Amino acid sequence: MLLTNDQRFLLDILREVRCMRLDQILPLMRLRDPAKAKSHCEAILRYLRYAGELVPVGDNLVCLAEFRGQAADPEMLCALDILLSLAIGPPLQLTSRRPPYKLCFLLERGRESGKIDAFAVLPVEPGREQLVSILLAQQSQDVTVLLSLSDLEQHRLLHINQRHYFVIRKEGRLRFFKGGEASQ
Repeated sequence: MLLTNDQRFLLDILREVRCMRLDQILPLMRLRDPAKAKSHCEAILRYLRYAGELVPVGDNLVCLAEFRGQAADPEMLCALDILLSLAIGPPLQLTSRRPPYKLCFLLERGRESGKIDAFAVLPVEPGREQLVSILLAQQSQDVTVLLSLSDLEQHRLLHINQRHYFVIRKEGRLRFFKGGEASQ
């Protein structure tokens, strides 16, 4: 099957995240091309559905056909929101196959800076803060860990050596707090 670069880009990301909300697709496509229009994204989705690559899930989700019938992972959807909040261009690499992290990605700092930052999103369930601290003590120090919390008070129970930020959804928006500054 012949695919455009945009169609391949969307499928590559869906192979990692499995499902995404429709409202995440346009911002994702605009990382590749800021002039991308909603109608273009709708055409991409229509073609990929017709080709049997994608299936709609309810009114606001789309997933790869091979994951039909599986529930969307809310933690992965949040991890994708975090990526979209940080990125100014397309991720250079994206993977969901690096436990204990939910999603790992490489982002270029500026279009021409040549500097690349590694990020890893790790959801922290209430009551699992000590386990997360132990798991992170065994991980590489060269990645910025983005800890997705359900309550900001969880940060007091986490002891982390890596560069890290706490991420919390507040009033429908993601808020980022630098590690060590979350209580301010």
